[in-house]
Amino acid sequence: MTDDPTSTSSTPSGPGDQSALSVLATFADGGWSIDHLVRPGGEIECGRCGESTLADRWRGEAEHRIEGASDPDDLQLAAGISCPRCEAQGAIVLGYGPMASDDDADVMLALDLDDAIDPVASS
Repeated sequence: MTDDPTSTSSTPSGPGDQSALSVLATFADGGWSIDHLVRPGGEIECGRCGESTLADRWRGEAEHRIEGASDPDDLQLAAGISCPRCEAQGAIVLGYGPMASDDDADVMLALDLDDAIDPVASS
């Protein structure tokens, strides 16, 4: 992955022609069933314990890139992550590329997904 979350020159695992909902269902089947939330300042809020923590403290375990059906610039990344406080496994969906919000870009920069698997590609 690139250090610039607005760049599309180096992207995460290959895009699928699946919707974000079907990707999240696959993540949930793999154990990432809690809905985590992106918060301002590069933080993620745990859907179980409610703690907001900087994204670089979260363990990135899975990822899958999603392209918009009608607009290829509508890029999203589903990430399977674990809370550093309560270890709840869950997922977030981040925008990246030219349409990414500042909050999503901050999380993308901080979240370590280097060793993440793609549960959609392997299913």
